[in-house]
Amino acid sequence: MDPILDCHWRDQDGGWALTVGRNGAEWELFAAGPQWSESLPFAGPDEVRRLAQALLDLPAEPEPYECAWQLSRRGHTATGRRSDRHASLTVGLDPGGEHRPYLAYRSFPDPGHAPGLDFEAICENPPVDHLRAQAHAFLTNCPGPPSRWP
Repeated sequence: MDPILDCHWRDQDGGWALTVGRNGAEWELFAAGPQWSESLPFAGPDEVRRLAQALLDLPAEPEPYECAWQLSRRGHTATGRRSDRHASLTVGLDPGGEHRPYLAYRSFPDPGHAPGLDFEAICENPPVDHLRAQAHAFLTNCPGPPSRWP
């Protein structure tokens, strides 16, 4: 995968990553934790542009801010059983007292199967300046119409 937006961090459990890049013809989000990783596609390049713009628009001052994406992949297990994956990616400011920025990834199994959360990767206080620089570079170099978050 050719990463264009990349965030890595460590906590008491180990290393974590949220990476967006092109994988063949698809734009994908790769989420990794100390014991689990998965990737899910974006609906298309316009969704990645919206993510980049959301990172650029992340307020410097405390105010309500949250942008979210729904990702999914339909597939089958090695035994031929259907196995759909669903996830959400959120960029925002914590609504608590400090309004710290965050990136949150949460994945779920197919709603028709076992309920509950499968995997969660939350980066509290990500390197916003670094992410903004990556987002700016992506929007400058990725052809297509400009996309602004409403």
